[in-house]
Amino acid sequence: MRQYRTVSGFTHARLAPLIPCSESLVGAVERGTRPPTEPFTRGLERVFGLDGELLELLPAIRDVNPVWFRKWPAIEAAARSIRIYQLAVIPGLLQTADYARAVFEGEPGAMSGEVEKAIKARLQRQAILSQANPPSLSVILDEGVLLRHIGGPEVMTAQLRYLLDMMARPCVTVRIVPLSARSTAGLIGPFVLASDDDTNAAFLENAETGEVIHQAEMMHKLNQRWELLSGLAQPTYETIKIIQRVMEA
Repeated sequence: MRQYRTVSGFTHARLAPLIPCSESLVGAVERGTRPPTEPFTRGLERVFGLDGELLELLPAIRDVNPVWFRKWPAIEAAARSIRIYQLAVIPGLLQTADYARAVFEGEPGAMSGEVEKAIKARLQRQAILSQANPPSLSVILDEGVLLRHIGGPEVMTAQLRYLLDMMARPCVTVRIVPLSARSTAGLIGPFVLASDDDTNAAFLENAETGEVIHQAEMMHKLNQRWELLSGLAQPTYETIKIIQRVMEA
């Protein structure tokens, strides 16, 4: 929504009466604090001259993502900067379809139809990295992420090759915290930080649920944690060597 709005040259104030809706609702949907309804989305399609590009995303928002996650994709899509720390898996924004499938199939009670819907939703989220003005994506991975062969050797090799390809993009940075760092500020779990001109938010997830965070104190603590991990992470050129060594092993 934000991408189409900015390309079309609309402000929130100009767009709202054309949908029609309130200016505050336009902002809330873009920030992810309100989910888009079908009439709202059809209004956007009409104003932007689209042919289903936004409507086709509604099923993924409503049916695939759990309730506790539904706010995050909009925040992620509107962000100018995204920082991710991951302890166990490649982040969703950088996963191949086969790697994502293996991750989803590991969930209790996973059903093939639902897995494929989840994969589609995840790949749709990745489109933000291919848009005209993508957010800067900075990722710190624990080295153990590279050593866990999710989906088997072939899937993992293809995933690591894809990771290297993505690192060639100017907007994507990936760095590794080596196992030799031992105890780190990241052992407690993964987190994501997103920011734009108006919003600073974080996403925290555990085995069964997740939470979008806006509180200043929590954001400060997570930023401190990021800085500590950043200090331990290998530079990009060393990270590339680490990934290549794992692929060759």
